[in-house]
Amino acid sequence: MRDFLLGLLFAIGGGVVVAVASTYPTMPTLQFGPSLFPTIIGVGMMLGGALLALTNLTAMRAASRDTRGLTGRYDIRGLLVSLVPCALIVFYIVAAETLGAMLCMAISMLVLMQMRGARLWLSLVVAAVVSGAIVWLFSQYLLIPLPEGVLLPQLTLAG
Repeated sequence: MRDFLLGLLFAIGGGVVVAVASTYPTMPTLQFGPSLFPTIIGVGMMLGGALLALTNLTAMRAASRDTRGLTGRYDIRGLLVSLVPCALIVFYIVAAETLGAMLCMAISMLVLMQMRGARLWLSLVVAAVVSGAIVWLFSQYLLIPLPEGVLLPQLTLAG
């Protein structure tokens, strides 16, 4: 049941991403605009979510025929753990302008690694190095400015 609900959530979220991306302005000099990658991601979310929901729907039908497969208990903790990545994406969207992209990415990676049981020192090192590398690659090679943040703007590697 959890996978079915998450599949529906991701399919709906992908539809929202595609709808929002379609409102982005087009670039007259390019064949594609800023809506290309969000649209690709949104379509992937819709397809993946629908596939997950449909696959789990057939499994739920088979379990309903077999009364031994029904336990009567629902794993609320598992559902909440599954929603943590979604909550971290919302955290990034809300806090990136204030904290900066690098710090928000590092916090998100740290939380996810700690949830999976990684050692604290390893989580801290990996979160710092990977988030720094992502900001550096985006700013230096892709020339995409990420939010610097107003609290700690010296953490970015844009210069």
